[in-house]
Amino acid sequence: MRKLWEMRMSGRDGVGRAIYVVAGARRVVILHAFRKKTRKTPERAIRTALSRMKELES
Repeated sequence: MRKLWEMRMSGRDGVGRAIYVVAGARRVVILHAFRKKTRKTPERAIRTALSRMKELES
């Protein structure tokens, strides 16, 4: 299984996060983007990203 990574983006509306996976030497796939309001990544966001990663691998 590949490792999930999280990137942070800031804009006019606040801070957003995206969970992504490296899918090749020069390919990054963003699996889920959301607005993070707490310090800990929501469990639901992680489950969504894992589900989408499984779809990517099949």
